[in-house]
Amino acid sequence: MRVDIHCDSLTAAPDFGGQLNLKNLRKERAFQCFAAFTEDENAAAYAAAVRLFKSVFTPEKGFMPVRRFADVIYAQKKGLACCALTCENIGFTGGKYENIRRLKEDGVIMASLVWNKENSLAYPNVRADGEMERRGLKKEGASALNALDELKIIADISHLSDGGAAQILRSRKIPVVASHSDCRSVLKNARNLTDLQLKRIADCGGVVGVNFYGKFLGGDGGKAAVAAHLKHILKVAGEDTPAFGSDWDGTPRGGVKITPDDMPALAEYLKSEGFSSALLEKIFYKNFLRVFKEVCG
Repeated sequence: MRVDIHCDSLTAAPDFGGQLNLKNLRKERAFQCFAAFTEDENAAAYAAAVRLFKSVFTPEKGFMPVRRFADVIYAQKKGLACCALTCENIGFTGGKYENIRRLKEDGVIMASLVWNKENSLAYPNVRADGEMERRGLKKEGASALNALDELKIIADISHLSDGGAAQILRSRKIPVVASHSDCRSVLKNARNLTDLQLKRIADCGGVVGVNFYGKFLGGDGGKAAVAAHLKHILKVAGEDTPAFGSDWDGTPRGGVKITPDDMPALAEYLKSEGFSSALLEKIFYKNFLRVFKEVCG
């Protein structure tokens, strides 16, 4: 099984003619998370993405929209691909419980507070001058986090400022996810995670989805670069932490070299680099499914 916890196809390639091919997704019977991406706190963009998700991903078309772990078991029995709805940037909710409850009703399993621009909840990784952002959550952001936890939606800290991530991860007991983030010690970039962040994500039982965007990976942006980030996560945070968050269809053209079709070759490459079959199972699907089951039920 293959699990990928972040792509932007719903909004960036709504005809699914980009990197993510629905025919191959059905054939693979993979588990794919689809982000309802919003910019500038745009509730209409979120609603449009939800409508598209619900119209495309149905059992009649070979897909199982998953909200809880039992849905994954059902999909496997029926030979269906698993598709999960997530939300990137819930600034449009204003942090209000009733608005975030609607996300749950729509089937959202994971949500991030912010994207690349400051919103009503939080600050992004990078300031306007290109430096790391140290400010923490706004009052409304703290309220939003509490609502996500209460409603059993996985909190996603990708794109969040260092200060906001520190605030969330401090003494955290519920697993969080960085759905599409790499390692700052491997490549210095504000979008990548510090070693302390990696450790604290591991401490709360969370996972990190390695992002395939070459700008965040470094090197040639290929399999060797992915392996370097995975090895660093393993060293710092242990084997229960790494996963994949490809960012398919979410980067400038040519920014991601590893496509869905390349995943079997990536597995073979990682084996050649000393990754055991048991470890690859954790990275490819078990780690995220454990968090999904624990948080979403």
